[in-house]
Amino acid sequence: MLAAIASAVYVVAKVVPFYVDHMDVKEAVEATFNLAGRNINDGILRGEIRSRTGRMGSHVETDSWGVDHVVPGLGLTDDMIVIERSRITDNVSIEVSYQREVELSLFNYVHVLQLRAFKEGIPPP
Repeated sequence: MLAAIASAVYVVAKVVPFYVDHMDVKEAVEATFNLAGRNINDGILRGEIRSRTGRMGSHVETDSWGVDHVVPGLGLTDDMIVIERSRITDNVSIEVSYQREVELSLFNYVHVLQLRAFKEGIPPP
């Protein structure tokens, strides 16, 4: 029974930081959504999200020599940040979909979390 409780505490301790980071991603999407009414350049909006998430968490990047390095930030790309605007109304939707790998070394297992932050509506002017 103690082993099961200890294992559960271990898993929670490993996973919770990813969800805390995800709350910050949601906040970045919310802030960017509020800018979307004044700024119609989606590239700038994507840059704002990347800027706000650039120092949280870490991800693996492969350099030109094929060597993997752990670097800070979520490593969000344009493919992961989808911004859609209605041509009829002022409706804007911003979605950030990304993955985080949770390394559970105690169990020799890597779990992939699929995370999504989404905001839709008419942004303030």
